[in-house]
Amino acid sequence: MDLQNISQLMKIETSLLAKLVSEIETHPTLAGLWAEPYPEYASAGMQVATLLNPTGEQQNFDYRDCRALKPTPLLESMPVMQSLFFEKGMPLADMEVMGARLLKLEPGTFYHEHRDFVYLEAVPRFRLHIPLITNAQSFIVGTDTNVHFQTGYLWKLDPKSTIHSACNFGESARIHLMIDCYVNQKLQDLLDNEFLDEALKVEKAPLTSQIKESLVEQSIQLMQTGSQKQAEELILGSFCRYNLYYLQEGLTTYDILKEAYKKAAERTPSLKAELEEKFQYWKDRLIETYPERKDRELAAV
Repeated sequence: MDLQNISQLMKIETSLLAKLVSEIETHPTLAGLWAEPYPEYASAGMQVATLLNPTGEQQNFDYRDCRALKPTPLLESMPVMQSLFFEKGMPLADMEVMGARLLKLEPGTFYHEHRDFVYLEAVPRFRLHIPLITNAQSFIVGTDTNVHFQTGYLWKLDPKSTIHSACNFGESARIHLMIDCYVNQKLQDLLDNEFLDEALKVEKAPLTSQIKESLVEQSIQLMQTGSQKQAEELILGSFCRYNLYYLQEGLTTYDILKEAYKKAAERTPSLKAELEEKFQYWKDRLIETYPERKDRELAAV
């Protein structure tokens, strides 16, 4: 994981962060606005509250290119948050924003490995984060390294080039302000001076063949008892804990899940049709996440 993938762009004033956190913690209706719009891409506990989107509707979680954003009712009720985007001299003023939201990960929550922007316009853009509430066991996850997005900074992630995830394995919720931005002059000036505190990087444990086989066997046992969700999350969560490339370059959790479902179907004739259907689902998810592998996956049929 290097500056091309993840970096710190600038410091955020402590007093401003305190006001933002206070506004979130005391907001009268925010607790009822959190939604889980993408349950198929994360474990339970990944929650979103939109701030800027194409229509201004609070429950619009559409994700697409947009250069004419509208504030949601939530943003309109948060004067400190508004100032961050629209007040001259503030960190996000004069940025060309594509969308903005609050993103909460409850304890134990993780995203599946993925990339973003894959099917959007091929123009320079990055995802920016301002960590508001976090803990030391919350990370942005790369293939070989996890990075703790420490409070006090504006962070950058390249979510298209970087195979990544996010996890919160701490005991309290993690809340980030997440902003997708096209590269304009202001953002480019920040990118020209980006940096990364090496102390915030944690190298992941290597995925050995023994660990992989253990994950597959545990997963099969769960599948055979009807606990498919647990079986899937056991493997999907391994991306946050292990360097899969240590075992095989380009190995994904979707490959491991496919292997587990294939073996489970072979061992359990009574569940074969159901398990083969799930095998196909995760094969499709693999191609969705890594479209460059489509021809190889189709040839393997």
